[in-house]
Amino acid sequence: MADKTRRNFVTLLGAGAAAIPLASLVGTLPSRAAADEMPMLDPAADAAVQLQYIAVSDKEDQTCADCTLYQGEEGSESGPCGIFPGQAVAGAGWCAAYAAKA
Repeated sequence: MADKTRRNFVTLLGAGAAAIPLASLVGTLPSRAAADEMPMLDPAADAAVQLQYIAVSDKEDQTCADCTLYQGEEGSESGPCGIFPGQAVAGAGWCAAYAAKA
């Protein structure tokens, strides 16, 4: 059991570490109109499950809105994220690729 847990942790750690630099390759920020038209990320989607995405964070002081990868407007309920291109994430959400804003 411990080996499986350790393997899952290392896999998530590697995915998160790889996702941060890859997010910079996604391209320019979408326009506000395009962001409003984006579908919300389904927490059951494969990528969301792999990065443990949840729509409402259970981590103290860690939400998508406070992450460097979040591209939504300040104070917005949802917005684009470099990790999940073409889909919006909840500003109150969280995933394993969370990286605090400087």
